[in-house]
Amino acid sequence: MPVLRAVVAAMCVAAGLPAHPGAVQAEGSYCVLPDQPPQSGPYLIDTDSSLDWIHPNPQPIAGEPTDSERLDFAGFPNVTAAGRKVLVTYTTNVDRIVTLTSDSALSVDGGRTFGPSSATPLRESPIELHDGRFFATEYYLGWTGPHTARLGVLTSPSLDAGESWVRAKATLTTQGELLPGGAVHGAPIQLADGTILITAYARYLDTQTYQAEVYASADGGGTFTRRGVIAMPSGGFVYNEAAVEQTADGSLLAVLRRDGGKYSTLHQSRSTDGGRTWSPVSELRLSGMDCVVRGVAPRLLLTPGGVLVLSAGRPDNWLAVSPDGLGHSWLQPRVTYHNRDGVWDTHGSSGYTGLAAVGAHRLIQVFDNCKLPGVRPDGTLNETACPAHGRFENGGWYAIKRRLFTVAPPAPGRLDLAEMRGRGLLEISTTMRDKGRALDGSTEYRSSAVAAGRGQYVLRLDRAYPLRLIGLSLRPGHAAGARVYVSRDGRSWGDPVLTIDGRTDYALRYSPVSVTGQHVKVIVPPGAGCEIGKRCSMLNEIELYS
Repeated sequence: MPVLRAVVAAMCVAAGLPAHPGAVQAEGSYCVLPDQPPQSGPYLIDTDSSLDWIHPNPQPIAGEPTDSERLDFAGFPNVTAAGRKVLVTYTTNVDRIVTLTSDSALSVDGGRTFGPSSATPLRESPIELHDGRFFATEYYLGWTGPHTARLGVLTSPSLDAGESWVRAKATLTTQGELLPGGAVHGAPIQLADGTILITAYARYLDTQTYQAEVYASADGGGTFTRRGVIAMPSGGFVYNEAAVEQTADGSLLAVLRRDGGKYSTLHQSRSTDGGRTWSPVSELRLSGMDCVVRGVAPRLLLTPGGVLVLSAGRPDNWLAVSPDGLGHSWLQPRVTYHNRDGVWDTHGSSGYTGLAAVGAHRLIQVFDNCKLPGVRPDGTLNETACPAHGRFENGGWYAIKRRLFTVAPPAPGRLDLAEMRGRGLLEISTTMRDKGRALDGSTEYRSSAVAAGRGQYVLRLDRAYPLRLIGLSLRPGHAAGARVYVSRDGRSWGDPVLTIDGRTDYALRYSPVSVTGQHVKVIVPPGAGCEIGKRCSMLNEIELYS
């Protein structure tokens, strides 16, 4: 049935989760992150001269909101991108046991500008499934029995379909004995075999508290079964919010929030079997920094260019990168936004962020200005995390803002093939349909040129270029091959300059070449088990560097 607005009875919130009995204080010094990374080897390039506001829209002129404007709640943002369209959703209710409500704002220019906000049923970020539907979950789990819970799921044929989101109820099943409570955190993942994975923290009878888990659906989101436990409560600490992303080698990386000390801190774990088993949880460490990393609500993004990005906050909002796309080490952490008041370092922004790719080497991070208020027992607002005392750097607005970054490409000299095509400097001759999708800067599964059989894809550049690097992503998550030829005249091709056999891609992968030519031909042999027929070929993305 169509949903006009999210109406879900909230059971609990991560900020108010009870710690495991006997919780202890975290040991060691806490990291203090720089506003700018070291100058050597920058991976994230701030390409905006200033921040931009998403809500309120238009940006308010006054430095501080009036009392009534402070009641325009906006916080805990999420973001999803599909091509040039970028959808930001955010919570509009207080951070307490209330009915959840959300608004959304849409950008059609890659996240530079956003239109006015409107009501949406979405709370978490949607993803595009292999069948073309957009899929999202609601936030809270509804206890239905000792081993089952109910979760609202939402689907739509389009990212900006507004009120056409259709809500259904999925059943979650777990081996343990559940207590009421729990929530789903982070964006879903769809594996190559079609399985949908979601991460949740559920509350169990034996420990009386929460643990971070992965649930899997093999029927498109109708039912979910617990596939694995990422982290159980241990040593007086509780693990709850978990971001999970498929990394450049296909393994799953989880970054988790741990509560029980003075601050929430971040930890990580890895699975190499699709989320069934997980490595022992370890502290997340930032390269060159011997300190404990604080943070809540982690977000992970494997960019189309193969760089893994981590977003988190509290205190402040920040990013760090893993250039090899694996997440074994995190480089160049930097604060991206703060709204400090000089009183307490966790005042201001909630630290809940959203992260999405808006190009092969470009991303958007969204965040709030002030943490949403709670409610005291007497019903009055508890705004201790963002008091209206006029001392904040960016005012006491409940606001959603964004920042855009360029992720440094693997080498200089990248030819912007999409831009060249738009200017008439590039022609494409191909046996594959959706030919422009191989140049769109996205490595989403459906963002591919595809053929029901052997594929041929030929680029004719405006002149001959000395090519030094070729980036290819083939059929995401599936073993595939390709042969790449370069020609000066488009008739004599010679031997392939690059041959790929049985390679499984999750992002662009780059190969050095040394050849000059005006024409580039990619031959993609067909593989089995494709959605459009018994056999198909895919060219997910191609990049050329001169």
